[in-house]
Amino acid sequence: MRTRGLATLLLLAAGPLFADPRDFGVPQPHGWVGTTGQWIQGIGLLFAAVNLVLLVVIWRMLSRRGVTVVSKALLLGAIVVLPVFVVFLATAHGMRESMTVEACGGCHIMDGHVADLKNPKSESLAAVHYKNRFIQENHCYTCHSDYGMDGTFRAKLEGMGHVYHNLTGSYPLPLKISHPYSNVRCLTCHGGAQRFLEKHEKEDIPDLLSDKTSCLECHGPAHATEAPKQAMR
Repeated sequence: MRTRGLATLLLLAAGPLFADPRDFGVPQPHGWVGTTGQWIQGIGLLFAAVNLVLLVVIWRMLSRRGVTVVSKALLLGAIVVLPVFVVFLATAHGMRESMTVEACGGCHIMDGHVADLKNPKSESLAAVHYKNRFIQENHCYTCHSDYGMDGTFRAKLEGMGHVYHNLTGSYPLPLKISHPYSNVRCLTCHGGAQRFLEKHEKEDIPDLLSDKTSCLECHGPAHATEAPKQAMR
């Protein structure tokens, strides 16, 4: 009970930061103490706060007693050990958060795509998957994982290019995907489903796997066909 109480206090330390926007009022399981991402965020904030307090303590020690063995040890922890933990946890949290729809919609040029995604009247693939919760979370990242933060070095460079174009407003309109969309992204979820097997001939599957035939030829469009809003400058 004491351990659970301490865990709960740690999660509450960051207050509203742990509010889950996907929570529709469904109660969490008994004994729920947060997700891994929330723990990473909370512990990172705790370490950052401890580091600030430690720096104040060290400054007061140095001003009163000068350099001592204890102050040296504390200084090592304050400028090396704790910052390494904070940077690691912040990076882990940032990588996780970069996969969310909110992060993908952070660029003004994507306003139209996110609005279509969340439009219950839209019949685009993105909207159908979103409103029916075929994908539980990180909807953009799940379908576009080739571009994700966990992707290749080239994907990370492309991501930096997206940031540059968004900041400078230099995106060419209408937006175009950088390279053909791979069927593998669709088949990862749908490939072994009974409904998929019933509606697709066995001899057609090799063409789908090789991208000779695109899933979007029959099931498009993936997003609304109208051009998204012009990027704000």
